Amino acid sequence: MLFVGVGTGADINHVPYNSLKVTAIDFSEDMLNQARKKYEGEKIDFIQMDAQSMNLPDNTFDYVIGSLILTVVPDGKKAFDEMVRVTKSGGQIVVFDKFADSTRDLPLSKRFIRPLIRILGTDIGISFNAILSESENVKLIEKKDILFNGMYQKIVLRKV
Repeated sequence: MLFVGVGTGADINHVPYNSLKVTAIDFSEDMLNQARKKYEGEKIDFIQMDAQSMNLPDNTFDYVIGSLILTVVPDGKKAFDEMVRVTKSGGQIVVFDKFADSTRDLPLSKRFIRPLIRILGTDIGISFNAILSESENVKLIEKKDILFNGMYQKIVLRKV
């Protein structure tokens, strides 16, 4: 299992990490150090790495999880493509992130504050459909609105 953008490790406890081989990457060494402290003694490999250019072999992981990463990196499409690349054929990719509704324009209020929010580190105007658009080797299994009228979504895909 690979956690992309693991941050402080807050999401690791949502999976049975004791029974899996887990690799967790993040761009920030400070965030990784916090995660290492939380899971000291556990068999989790914490590695400093850019999600947009992973130094990992193709087709390595059965499960890849990206939580709140695709809308914070400079190029979410590139990070997603990397997640697909390192997933084994038949493996699952789980994404939890805040995405704009692709079926309608961004509300005026969000369009107005989007540049400011982007400076603070996240883009509230990205739709997952735009990230997925050119990815031919994944199949959408589930797309579910989770929080704030669908702003946060859980997306499950299978690499084919």
